[in-house]
Amino acid sequence: MARELNNTQRAALTLLALGKDLAAEVLQHLSEPEVKRISKTFMQMSEVDRETQLAIAAQFRTMLKAGKTMLIDGPEYARDMISTAYGKEGGERLIDFITGAKKEQLSSIFSEVPEKVLKAFFATEHPQTIAFLLTKMNPEQAARVLQGMRQEQQTDILLRISSLNIVKGEVVDEVREVLNSTLRSTSVSDEEEVGGPKAAADILNFVDRNNEARIIAEIDEMFPDTADAIRNLMFTFEDLKRLDDRSIQTLMKDVPRDQLILSLKTASTDLKDLLFRNMSQRAAGMIQEDLAALGPTKLKDVEKSQQGIIDILRKLEAEGKIQIGSGGEGEAVV
Repeated sequence: MARELNNTQRAALTLLALGKDLAAEVLQHLSEPEVKRISKTFMQMSEVDRETQLAIAAQFRTMLKAGKTMLIDGPEYARDMISTAYGKEGGERLIDFITGAKKEQLSSIFSEVPEKVLKAFFATEHPQTIAFLLTKMNPEQAARVLQGMRQEQQTDILLRISSLNIVKGEVVDEVREVLNSTLRSTSVSDEEEVGGPKAAADILNFVDRNNEARIIAEIDEMFPDTADAIRNLMFTFEDLKRLDDRSIQTLMKDVPRDQLILSLKTASTDLKDLLFRNMSQRAAGMIQEDLAALGPTKLKDVEKSQQGIIDILRKLEAEGKIQIGSGGEGEAVV
């Protein structure tokens, strides 16, 4: 009796019947998740009975001429076929993801998922799962997701994030399986370091000021030590004083002049002195004149300009051009 096969197994057997060259051409018209599923099926194959072969052949109108048992070198066939379809380098990269030799970052999966889909996905998840997954997004995206939740849920999730440490492999596997079936394909991991106060602080840095202050205040009422730890790790505009002169100079090259002037409206004297010291005397003088001439300005506009400079700073940090906390005049946190 022919074996019961799912659609992916039927597709894999049909590609085997076509041969590597034709199979490679077919693969080029499939999406990456489809290629991964079919290739994983190749890896698991060792033999296929004749009745199953004939059933598949009839179904796809393809005659498979083979013995009673068809022996398959699944891994080798998959490598050859994928290399033919995607080239040597691209094929090896895809094989690495399929076999788990390289771990695909969860952040890359989330970055490709529309926020409406994420919102619907998180609406049905346990708060602890949500906390873990937010630490796997970039902080800006995580902040947007967090701000879409109910206020009481926001504080609960941030507390869970700040107390996360290590997630065991079994838990990570379960979460990845959920993502695999609902969002995209991904690979597994033995265990991962997640969360902690730093992750909570990174996310809060991208939350608007009103919600940020409220969440920190609510955490402070219940867990003052946790709130202090998060506060100390959050980077504010005044924390530019942590940077050394070279980092300040690098940052100033990327900050638009109008944005800098507006951001200095509420800056401390110490911070202004640090910034002016790292400009030419002429440039500093012109900015001071423009700042003095600046009329009444909405606080939210000043804070938006300051946050924009922090965003530029974090981009430079990610590129390795600036190291936050590398020196400076102090460690003041506002």
